[in-house]
Amino acid sequence: MVFPKNVAVLILLGAILHPMLIFSQAPERSFKQDDVWSIFTRKKFESRRDSISALPVALYKPYFAITPFIGYNPAYGMLVGVGSSIGMHLGDPKTTPISSASFVLNFTSKSQKILNLRTNIITSKSRFILRGDWRYMIFSQPTYGLGSGIDHASSGGIIFGEGGQADAFSGETQPINYDYLRFYEALYVRIRRHFYLGFGYYLDNFSKISDHKLNLDTVPKQLTSHYKYSTDNGFDIKNQTMSGISLELLIDSRDNSIRPTAGYFINVACRQNFTLLGSSKNSWMVNTEFRTYLPLSKKRPDHLLGFWYIGQFTEKGAVPYLGLPAIGWDMYNRTGRGYIQGSIRGVNFMYGETEYRFPISRYTGILAGVLFVNATTASSDDNTRSLFQYIDPAAGMGLRVMFNRKTLSNLSIDVGIGKNGTFGIYFNLNETF
Repeated sequence: MVFPKNVAVLILLGAILHPMLIFSQAPERSFKQDDVWSIFTRKKFESRRDSISALPVALYKPYFAITPFIGYNPAYGMLVGVGSSIGMHLGDPKTTPISSASFVLNFTSKSQKILNLRTNIITSKSRFILRGDWRYMIFSQPTYGLGSGIDHASSGGIIFGEGGQADAFSGETQPINYDYLRFYEALYVRIRRHFYLGFGYYLDNFSKISDHKLNLDTVPKQLTSHYKYSTDNGFDIKNQTMSGISLELLIDSRDNSIRPTAGYFINVACRQNFTLLGSSKNSWMVNTEFRTYLPLSKKRPDHLLGFWYIGQFTEKGAVPYLGLPAIGWDMYNRTGRGYIQGSIRGVNFMYGETEYRFPISRYTGILAGVLFVNATTASSDDNTRSLFQYIDPAAGMGLRVMFNRKTLSNLSIDVGIGKNGTFGIYFNLNETF
């Protein structure tokens, strides 16, 4: 799939520069929100006026949405697992947005084992917010060097957990195996209304790194981007760690963090990694994120345009190769539908996406659809590829199935196609952003 470069730039800049104050009170709708389980518990659906928000929920009562995963993702191959999304109000729903947590356990045909726990806990009257991202992964993925504009056409192949590969990778592909531990936890304190200041601890540990295309015994030596970057910056090629603290600004006016239809989300985090805390090198990174939603219908606020931007920048020092900003490594692994996770990586990284969301089920709200376009740009460490010099665009469509009408949790199934024919089929819980 080929996109004109100027169109891709507009996609990226549109998500960045879209006015932040496009939000409104949730309008009325003329349908009742049901979920997929209602098909088995009701004889028929009846249209009636209701609120756009989730149905009334009990205080401190957890509401679960559990689903098995059987699918395909180009980074994982065939995937089997289970995911669970939990929603709970920790205060009066009128003054306290719903808290959420998601848990995922997956096994893949590439001998990967993936355990993820993400939390967004909001205390009574929104005084405090706790956001966590915990992961343990026995992982393998192809990498392609640093910067955008690299050919990703060779996306096939299987890598086993103990090394070796069933299908040969070709072109720019550089497969790597490693174990990964992530522990992110941040506390935000409300200063005024939707405005929060935060403090967090962030740990990324990459161990047992096996760089499959690296061969130092040949003449000439077969070097990889990971090896050259690591040795140039003084990193151990087998074990690398980022450990540091973060000072953050958070502004969140979304009507629902699980399935937002109005408001905006802004997060700016300055992360300082220290060798005193176990980091391989001292470094300073700045991460920025922005989301907003533009309703297109007064009766159906789930009919909307969503805009999403992420910018991650290495300001000072050196960051491990696998810890550099990369596609698909955001908190919920949602960026870059159409590309392999980690295939676009850079010292500096910017991503923009626009998504059109529309209802399919006229009266029940069980089914909905999305159309999306996104664009990514990243820079290299040797200045051969700078931001906006190359743009990697993608586009696709998806289906949404409402799983729990109490919390508005849904199952999302997306198909994305990127440049040079890269593609992916993605299964997730809840909206992409």
